[in-house]
Amino acid sequence: MDMGLKNKVVLCMASAAGLGKGIAMEMAREGAKVMISTSEAFQDQLSAAQDEIERETGNRPEAFLCDVNSAEDIQKLVDHTVETLGDIWALVNMCPGPKPGPFDSFKDEDWEGAFQLCLLSYVRTIRACLPSMRRLGGGRIVNSTSSSVKDCLDNLILSNTMRMGVVGMSKTLASELGRDQILINVIGPGRIGTARIASLNAMRAKKAGITVGEYEKRDLEAFPLGRYGNTDEYGRLAAFLCSEANSYISGQTILLDGGMTRAY
Repeated sequence: MDMGLKNKVVLCMASAAGLGKGIAMEMAREGAKVMISTSEAFQDQLSAAQDEIERETGNRPEAFLCDVNSAEDIQKLVDHTVETLGDIWALVNMCPGPKPGPFDSFKDEDWEGAFQLCLLSYVRTIRACLPSMRRLGGGRIVNSTSSSVKDCLDNLILSNTMRMGVVGMSKTLASELGRDQILINVIGPGRIGTARIASLNAMRAKKAGITVGEYEKRDLEAFPLGRYGNTDEYGRLAAFLCSEANSYISGQTILLDGGMTRAY
């Protein structure tokens, strides 16, 4: 299928590693003009991601440092993308996950930090990109969240709360932006083999008093496909939703979890 992404400008947030890099990789395979980004603390990862994506696809992405907690950085990133590559067809919103833990372990500053990271950064990036998309006469927005938007996950109250805010915003924007021919959707990963999952598994194994290998073996017994997903699979879903091949899906929340989530 020709997804119509060739030479289209795609901005991928928080894309130096993990799910974000997987999405950027797939966009590059489709011939898009890709901008990847991360914060200054991960500058080396960003350069490595550029090299890897070029090596795998023959299409080298542009890169720009951006702290998603900074409104100024976000605007600079969007402006640089437009100046360097052209008006933005697709935006993929991504951010690191907030701290795990139970309700009683968090103070106001933890809640405020999670709001800035997981919800307000998405608001700011969408706001910054809309003028560019409107100049093009249409576009696509994908907001990456978590399978927790369909099935609450233990010990992740900050994530569970803020991710639901992204779903509400996206559903509302599907109505508001439809007249501009801008489609917006939410995707949520289940267990995808990333550093974030490795960290959470180590924490859960320690709590259970077992090794990480033992924990993962038990964990995978409940998975219909018997394995974790991979970033390429996540990238292909995002690429389709951002493409011209998707012409009528908007306002939806789609999980990539191998059938793990049993909720409707």
